[in-house]
Amino acid sequence: MNFRELLSDPQEFAGKPIPSHLNRIIRQTVVKLSSNDRAPQIKLSADGMVATGERGYSVIRGTHGVSRGTWFYEVRVVNQPKDSHARIGWSQPFGLLQAPVGYDKFSYCVRSRHGTRFHDSRGYHYQEPYGQGDTLGLLIHLPETHPCAHYLPSTGKHLPLVRFKSSHYFEERDDLKGAQAALTPLVGSKLIFYKNGICQGEAFTDIYEGTYYPAISLYKDFTVEANFGPNFAFPPTGVEYRPMCERAEMLIVEQCLADMLYFIK
Repeated sequence: MNFRELLSDPQEFAGKPIPSHLNRIIRQTVVKLSSNDRAPQIKLSADGMVATGERGYSVIRGTHGVSRGTWFYEVRVVNQPKDSHARIGWSQPFGLLQAPVGYDKFSYCVRSRHGTRFHDSRGYHYQEPYGQGDTLGLLIHLPETHPCAHYLPSTGKHLPLVRFKSSHYFEERDDLKGAQAALTPLVGSKLIFYKNGICQGEAFTDIYEGTYYPAISLYKDFTVEANFGPNFAFPPTGVEYRPMCERAEMLIVEQCLADMLYFIK
């Protein structure tokens, strides 16, 4: 859940519902691992880049997602104690947090153990295992198949506002069954993973259309460090891409445009 702007209570709104159109969604200015969109047992560093697991598999997602274009980020394995593991990849917002990435239809991953790729709890051999000291590169390609307006983020202005601890939040009901029923393959899309700069080939093709966030699931005390660019340890070659760090400014522009279109309409 994103932080929202504070709104003072003018006298004319005292005791009445706060008009949603007077608020806007606040977007973070830096791409990092989210302190809000994570399982509570995952420990996150102050800079939002280093995550450590605890007990069973649990997930932490990035602050920004992508729904079109070609994007890349890296994850370095900082520490891998005995019998600890990771599953790293991409997830839509409906992906479960108290389960590994790749457990459901909304997420895709590669597991550290055996290098297995997972989607919807189905595993297939993909690459060599990765572990402490290795750097995993993750590239996603999502063809643009709709008009630009289709990809604009929600304004939230049609949603009710709730007040919690002196802040205001847009409240939206999750419809997991509806989201699952609406899943359709995006023809031409693909996920490619890299191990220490070596391309492992296409792990998944024609993945479900949607907005995908960097996603890391950790088992026991596995520790990783995310790198959203622009400087990578092993930048991909032979492919045009954008580092995930550029998504922050892009989303702010899109949010402003979506807000303006709301009032024009």
